[in-house]
Amino acid sequence: MTNITDTSISELTHRLPTTVIPSHYQLYIDVGQLEQYLFQGTVDIDIQVNENINKIILNSVALNITKVQYQENNSVSSIVNGLPEFNEGYEQVTIKFTQTINPGNGRLHIEFNGIISEQLHGFYRTKDNNQIGACTQFEPGYARQAFPCFDEPLFKAKFTISIRAPKHLTTLSNMPIKSQRNDGDHTCIYEFDTTPIMSTYLVAYVIGAYDYVETHDSNNVQIRVYTPVGKKERGLFALHTTAKILPFYAEYFGIKYPLSKVDLIAIADFGSGAMENWGLITSHETYLLVDSQNTTQETKQEVALIVAHELAHQWFGNLVTMEWWNDLWLNEDNFATWIQFLAIDHVYPEYDIWTQFVSDILATCMIPDALYNSHPIEIPIKKPTDINEIFDDITYEKGSSVIRLLHAYIGDEAFRSGLQNYLAEYAYKNTITENLWSHLSQTSKRPHLSDILSTWTKQMGYPLLNVRQEQQGNNRLLTIEQTRFLADGTIDDKLKWKIPINICTKSNPNEPIHQLYLDEEKKQEFVLEKVTETDWIKLNLFSVGIYRVNYPQSMLDALIPGIQDHTLSPQDRFGIQTDVYALARSGHINYVDYLRLLRHAYKHEDNLTVWKSILKQLTDLNSIIDYAHIDNIKKYFQTYICDLLSNIYNKLEWDPLPNEGLQAAMLRDLILIQMGINGHNKTREEAHKRFQILLNSNNQNHHSINPNIRAGIYLTVAKTGNQEIFEQLKSLYRKADTQEESIRLLTALCRFDDEMIQRQALEYIWNRV
Repeated sequence: MTNITDTSISELTHRLPTTVIPSHYQLYIDVGQLEQYLFQGTVDIDIQVNENINKIILNSVALNITKVQYQENNSVSSIVNGLPEFNEGYEQVTIKFTQTINPGNGRLHIEFNGIISEQLHGFYRTKDNNQIGACTQFEPGYARQAFPCFDEPLFKAKFTISIRAPKHLTTLSNMPIKSQRNDGDHTCIYEFDTTPIMSTYLVAYVIGAYDYVETHDSNNVQIRVYTPVGKKERGLFALHTTAKILPFYAEYFGIKYPLSKVDLIAIADFGSGAMENWGLITSHETYLLVDSQNTTQETKQEVALIVAHELAHQWFGNLVTMEWWNDLWLNEDNFATWIQFLAIDHVYPEYDIWTQFVSDILATCMIPDALYNSHPIEIPIKKPTDINEIFDDITYEKGSSVIRLLHAYIGDEAFRSGLQNYLAEYAYKNTITENLWSHLSQTSKRPHLSDILSTWTKQMGYPLLNVRQEQQGNNRLLTIEQTRFLADGTIDDKLKWKIPINICTKSNPNEPIHQLYLDEEKKQEFVLEKVTETDWIKLNLFSVGIYRVNYPQSMLDALIPGIQDHTLSPQDRFGIQTDVYALARSGHINYVDYLRLLRHAYKHEDNLTVWKSILKQLTDLNSIIDYAHIDNIKKYFQTYICDLLSNIYNKLEWDPLPNEGLQAAMLRDLILIQMGINGHNKTREEAHKRFQILLNSNNQNHHSINPNIRAGIYLTVAKTGNQEIFEQLKSLYRKADTQEESIRLLTALCRFDDEMIQRQALEYIWNRV
């Protein structure tokens, strides 16, 4: 994205002119009529007029503006010319004046009212257990639905917010409450401290019935997690996680958390997953609450990652903010996605979270990015609503994978130093991507860093490296040819990448013995010194690079012992098999080659991430067989899967082992699901047995069955289940008191083989959900 000052306003008519700059908002919101879903308010905006003007343009939509005044030099002026003019297409309002406004300071006073929306953005209504409330979601461009404002990231200002609300409800905003006073028998007016300078999309306020748990971190920042009434114990995990992560970020970024408090609040009706509002992080219940009796380890881990993600934004996004949404990919979600893994690895090392990055993030983006109609990470954004249409797995997951690649390429010390310099220079300001690249180039002493990164961010797709080798005494001659990898196997030589390549060997499997750099040429040769004939070599150490590798069969066969004995890291074992599968799917090799590799090399695999990838790909193949209605092959393929999983199944079985790691708990359910749906008799028998135990339990929360295996039980009994089991699952669904349990049961209702029950499930879900 080019700086707004580099592009004329006439070319970007959806953008606000920079002739008027806000510095402070005095915002008053009255929700005393909350039960009628109505609100009214006033906003006084202190502005700096930069040149002679006869009108002011700002953003407003779905609001009824009833009065406008302008103060110049502390005197009320009557120069407003009639009612404001609305441009609904650009969501702008124009206030015209009868005379010229000279450069200088002024104050714009606007009175307005509106309806608390039914949509899950802007200022919208919420409901939990028949208790109504209201909440905000302003990113990317919805603050204008709640109050007239300069609703672009560039226009940072301070906000002093006051809210009139029912006194029996909790009322929160970005900052702590400064004062409160009764206003009648049933309402109270809350005035909050003034915020730091920030963008409008980070303003937030919530009104509703909530409980909370509280603690302070090591820097004495007050932390609260707000939950629905009666569920505050479910906020404890997020509370303790926040208390660990905030000091980590403060140290890593070299800047203490800028506010005195941070609230995290679980909202039943929330459509964005979570939102990093400064000082008031809003989230869907599923992504914040942990029930010790019903939450799986996988969900608990997801809560930790989301908390880490939103806390990262308090610095990277809130303190330092992109000028325009083009740079959202870096300044917002991609950096936060990358560093959330860094933070969780620090506070919960037992999660082995970086290994999971390659399956949950890297692999996720490589599937759509292999399509011919993919798109680059950096995409021009004309208006904020374009973000929801354009930003996808490629933008977010590939973007964070580029950050991981960059961090590995320049090293943590240079990366961290450059990041700290960047945050210090642009604190409370706006920035563009090139500013970060510049700081990282300086600290890493790599002046052409931006040129390397641009091949990954400004063009679509990623490369396939075709590798050949020749032994020359104690050296190995490596020939690498790059071409774009496409899912349909077609050849596209138009795009080329600048590719850092780390190579490990049998002698040194966990460190980059050779670091190569493949320039934008189709083919290059490299001599690897002191690589003996008995040494295997592997490209893309730890699967950091965003590319696939096509080895000749002899090189691939040489890697099998390293896979079998786990000399190769889990990330590398993941990368080898997922590349081979992608090559088979794209027609470069045969599917039989992939299945043979799994049987020979992965029969004794025990890592969660590796199995997650393998099982996803086997499920993919199963779907192809189902679609083709090849019943005889289906039976053999199911037998193949059960045989492949037999060792890990026998190792894990159903119940937790003494002192087993967290990964085992997450892996167990994946294995049980696959064994159950692929016809393993022992698994099916045990699933039905445990399902009956669950049904006979007097505890409606199903505490008698470990939550980490409930999905496996439900899906297995549903697979070949009858009408009775269908009714029993529906009954459990109606009793479920967590969204996680509800989702498990809804998923099972959709997995019956019986076509009549399938139709019933569709009708039930359509009518109820």
